[in-house]
Amino acid sequence: MTADSIPGSGGDAPAGGVQAPPAPVPDPAVPVLVGPVLGFRELSERVIASVFDSYPWLNRVLMGVLAVCTGTCVVAVVARLSPLPLIPVPLFLVGGYGLWQARGVTDRRQLFNWVLLFALATMVGFWLISVVGRWVE
Repeated sequence: MTADSIPGSGGDAPAGGVQAPPAPVPDPAVPVLVGPVLGFRELSERVIASVFDSYPWLNRVLMGVLAVCTGTCVVAVVARLSPLPLIPVPLFLVGGYGLWQARGVTDRRQLFNWVLLFALATMVGFWLISVVGRWVE
């Protein structure tokens, strides 16, 4: 803070403290590069593609998790003597199909769609497990 910026000091600066320098004026001879505006879907596609490229074993691990969840549902049928634990199995199979299709896809948009199918089917399947768990209590 300078003495000129103190209100009533009689300096050139306007009252109110230290002022920021004026904004630079763009040079009209230099072209401005404007890229496409990316939305949530494009960001999601990039993140999913980078994860699947960085961790090629992730597909097999997720497929194994789905297999364990499906096996647990089948074992629960025998343990509970009720067919209710089989309700989420078709959703796990749909999720596995989504992972199977995502395995060899190179296009980011298709990869996003298959991973979204896997995620939604798996989440609804887990939700159904909790609902069935409340039903058989």
